[in-house]
Formats: sequence, C-alpha cells, structure tokens
Amino acid sequence: MMLQTTILSAITIIATIFLLQSLIPSTLSFTTRTRVAPSSTPPPSLYPVDTHYFDAVVDHFNFRPTNPNTFPLRYFVGEQYWNGTGPCFFYAGNEADITQFVNHSGAVFEAASEFGALVVFAEHRYYGSSNPFGREYALGRGYNISFLTVEQAMEDFNTLTLHIRDKWHSQQEDAFVAFGGSYGANLAMWLRLKNPNIWAGAIASSATPLKHLLRDSNAFTLIETEVYGNVSSLCPQLVREGWADLTRLASTEIGRMELSLDLSLCAPLPDEAAAEDVHDWISDALETMVQYGYPYPTAYYEPVPAYPAAVACRRMVLDGTGLGALRSAVEVYYNFTGTVGECFDFDTVVMGGSALNGRRMGRHDRLFERDERIERRKTNDVGIKQERKVMQRWNTIEGSNDQSSEERTEKAWGYQTCTEVYHLFLFCAFTDILMLSYATL
Repeated sequence: MMLQTTILSAITIIATIFLLQSLIPSTLSFTTRTRVAPSSTPPPSLYPVDTHYFDAVVDHFNFRPTNPNTFPLRYFVGEQYWNGTGPCFFYAGNEADITQFVNHSGAVFEAASEFGALVVFAEHRYYGSSNPFGREYALGRGYNISFLTVEQAMEDFNTLTLHIRDKWHSQQEDAFVAFGGSYGANLAMWLRLKNPNIWAGAIASSATPLKHLLRDSNAFTLIETEVYGNVSSLCPQLVREGWADLTRLASTEIGRMELSLDLSLCAPLPDEAAAEDVHDWISDALETMVQYGYPYPTAYYEPVPAYPAAVACRRMVLDGTGLGALRSAVEVYYNFTGTVGECFDFDTVVMGGSALNGRRMGRHDRLFERDERIERRKTNDVGIKQERKVMQRWNTIEGSNDQSSEERTEKAWGYQTCTEVYHLFLFCAFTDILMLSYATL
C-alpha cells in the first residue's frame, strides 16, 4: 500500500509538468555517477546520457523467425539523479531520431531529479539508428516495412523494460512510468492501458485518445485560427486575403514576379501550380507556430521566439496587407534568426516546407500532387497520372539508399499515417486560415 501511494503521489506531481518538451534551466547541476558501461557511441549534446543498444526482436508476434531475427534498438540512459532504488522514467520514442526528444524533453530530467529516477529514452523502430533491416533497405521493400507497426514498437518497449531491470538490477517493486509527447504520448498511454503489469503509470502530453472525433470536424484547424484571432481579429482576415492574392498573382508571369518580391523568394515561381507549394510551405509555418508555441524561445524544428504565433500576428497587423501577412509568418518561423539569408530558395526551402506540411498533417494527397508538380517541371509532361506517382512513391524506392535522415523519417511516418496512425484533418474555407481554396469563393 505504501509503495502504491508513493507511486500515485509521484505521478500526480509529475503530471503538473504540462510541457514535456521544455528545456531544463542551464543552472541545474548534474552528478557524474555511472553504474553501467555505455556503448562507444557519443551521447546527445544537451544532457549527460549514455548510449546503449538492445537486441530487439524484429517480429514479436510470429513463431517463424525473420532474417535477421533481431536488430539493435538504440536507447539512452541518464543515471545522474538515480538513487539506486528510485523509479524509471521511460520516454517512449516517436517518429524521429531519439536524440531530438532527449534534447527537448527537459521535464523528464526535472522530474527525475525530484524522485531519484533512472531516465531512459528509447528509440522507435525504423527511426534514427534503430532500423531492423539497415538504413538502406528498411523502407524500400514491402516485407521489410511490414514490421513498422504500433504493436511491434510497443512490444519493443515492453521487452526493453525487462532488459533494463536486469542490467541495472532493478527490484520488482521499482516502478516504470512511461512518458511521451504527441504520437509518443499515445504510445505511453497505450502501454499503460494494455500492460498495467509493466507500467505503473503514464505521463502523456498531447495524447489524442479522442482523435477520431477530429475526422468529423475541423476543430484542429479552427483552434489554430482562433489562436491568431485571439492576438488580433485582423490576422485571420489578412491571411485569407493573402491566399486570394497568392492565387490571383500566380496565374500570370508578371504576377509570379511580384510574388517573389512580396514573399522574399529568391526567384519567381516556376509556374502557376507552384502556388500550391507556397501555400503548403506557409501553412506549415502557421500550423507549427501554434502547435509548438512555447512561452520561451525554442529550436525544436526551427529557431523561433517565445509565443511565435503572437509575434507573427503582430507583424501581420503592422504590415496590413495579405501578402505581407504571409511573409510575416514565414519570416518568423523560417528565418527569425536570419540564417536563411535575404530570400527563400524555392527548390529547397519552399519545397521542403511543403513536404513537411503534407507529412505532419497526414495529407498524402498533397504529397502525391507535390511529386506530380516536381515531375512536370522536369519533363513538361502534363499527362502524368497520379496513380503512377503513388506506385513510385511507395514501391519503386526499393533499392534506394535513403541517404538522409529526413528522407527516411518522411517515408516511415508517411507509411504509419497511411496504415495505423491515421490523422487526416478536415478544413473549412469559411472559418480556417490554412485553406487555399478560400481564395476562390
């Protein structure tokens, strides 16, 4: 009873830490006690953690062995606050390299300092360095990618707890508490619900247990619009005017030249269809500044100020024009520190942001259309069929090198949002600021 009371008290206090991805103050000090020899891989830069690998089973649910049967799943361990008998605070990694979450989840370390906890950050299979079939071919073949499921990832984490208990000589009564944010929060929640014998609790930040309700409404985009409207009622209207100007000017060569000046682009748009790419690029800025609108400067995706949506909105009001509002959004989100330079390159910055918007919002139709536009610009063939691009996107990447981490992440998360982690959001042209078609009404 005393143990249960202690665990419940700890979870209650930890739950008051409402942002998992906050940065720990630089004045906090760390001890350097180490109990288990780490692997040779260097740790992430912000927190003193050690790198380890665990032989995870490729297929947890089939008696027929795979080839290979196991793969090295990476995880990081922080022992600086562990008192030897405290709980384990276990971050369930989500759709990116696990170092990204180590470096932006200071609340886990803050909680560990209070409860004498061992800290573990476990990487999600198929992301970062944890690829069952190697980086080159993990995503290019149907059989290989078939093991990228929520259930397999959860079982990785379940079995990893047993490995950690053995390696760090944890007692049976030592509690394991799952942490997570966004998709990782869902994993933490599901781990606790499905395996209460393993997990004493879960701290799930921005979990979506009722996510299915968003499929029948535009609540997500409506809330994001209201965030800007709460700063100034002019901001949503200015953005809508900007979409109308974007559509109108992109239809002519002279208009595209004007757009390049008004939006600080390095060159005129290549064609009228490029307005779709610009829209997705700017929408990603508008959406992400709300979703990651922390009350302090961060660099989770891009270096942004505290309350970036409010900063952008105030700039929109000062400018007072539709295109100026769009430019204000991208300048705050993509170039607040000035590292991009005096203008935005279309092929790299704009098209990169366009792809991220489609992936984050689960808009695979937008990704396919984007690929079509790229191919048309290369071949001038307006008769390319979307069906062919769908096949190319998922089937003909077999044998590709998947050289960049961003490319592998995009493919892996794209597969997950096409299969289990469905998150298509609806839009309303009359109430949202993220929808380009408002310009035609």
